[in-house]
Amino acid sequence: MKKILLIATGGTIASKYTSEGLCPQISSEELLSYVPTARKFCEIDTVQPFNLDSTNINASQWLALAALIERKYEYYDGFVICHGTDTMAYTAAILDRMMDGCPIPVIITGSQRPFFADDSDGKANLLNALNAACENIGGVHILFGDKLIRGGRAYKAYTRNDNAFISPSGKYSGSISGGKLICSEKKPDGKYIFRSDFSHKAGLIKITPMTRPEEIETAAKLYDGIVIEGYGIGAIPTRLLPAIKRSISGGVKCVLISQCLFEGVSMGVYKVGTQAKDIGVISGGDLTAEGALARLMFGEI
Repeated sequence: MKKILLIATGGTIASKYTSEGLCPQISSEELLSYVPTARKFCEIDTVQPFNLDSTNINASQWLALAALIERKYEYYDGFVICHGTDTMAYTAAILDRMMDGCPIPVIITGSQRPFFADDSDGKANLLNALNAACENIGGVHILFGDKLIRGGRAYKAYTRNDNAFISPSGKYSGSISGGKLICSEKKPDGKYIFRSDFSHKAGLIKITPMTRPEEIETAAKLYDGIVIEGYGIGAIPTRLLPAIKRSISGGVKCVLISQCLFEGVSMGVYKVGTQAKDIGVISGGDLTAEGALARLMFGEI
C-alpha cells in the first residue's frame, strides 16, 4: 500500500463561513475525514504548514512547501497539496521548476465550493488526487475536476465551473473517466534536482493601449526579469520599445507572451513583433503567464 503525505494549506476546500465571508479553518485531519474510503487504498499522514486563503500565498509559502517535501521525500510515495484556486497555477508552476525531474507525484488540488456544501466538488477532487498520488507518475500536477495538468501548463479559466483549470497548450497529463485516472504522462527518467535559488525579483506587465513607457521603466527598477503580455501573435506597441530596449540594456530580461490564451506567440509574423525581437525581447512561445514567470525566476528563459 502506497504511503502519501497530505499537505493542507487552506483555500476554499478548507473554508467555513465567518461574519466576513469564507475563510480557511478546516485542519488537515478534518479534510481527510471527508474521504474515509481513501484509507482503503493508501496510508495517509497529514501536515499543515499554514492555513491561508491562496490570495495571500507568495514566495515564502512556496519555499516552505518545497522544503517540507524535500525533508519528507524519502519517506513517502507521493504528496497531495490542498490549495486555494486563485494562486494554484502559480504555486504549481514554481514547484514544478523547484522539483524538476521529481520521480514521484506531487498532486495539487482544491475546490470551488467548501466541503460543508452539499454540492462540494472538494471530496471528489481530494479522493482523485490521493488516487493520482498512488500512480506510477512523477512531477508536479494539478488535479481538478476531470483533468490532470502538469504544473507549468495550468491556467485557471473559470471562477465557478468544476473544471476550473485548463491547459491552453492542449497538453494534459491525464483525465478522470468513470472514477478512474487515465494517465498520459510518462514518469521522469532523468536526474531529480531540487532547487530553491529562484529570483524573487520577477514581474508581469499586461500591455494595453494606455500603457506608458514610464511603467516599463518603473518595472525595470523593481525586477530582474519581466513577463510582458503583448497582443495577439506577438506584438508590442512601437512607442514602448525604447523603454524596453533600455531595460534590456540594463540587464533586465523581457519575455513576451500573448494575452490570447491559445496558440502562443510567433514574433516574426508582423513588423511590430520583429522589432521587439530585434531589441532582445525573448519569445515565451505558448507558455502561460504563470509558466513563463516561473521559468524566468529560475533563469530558464
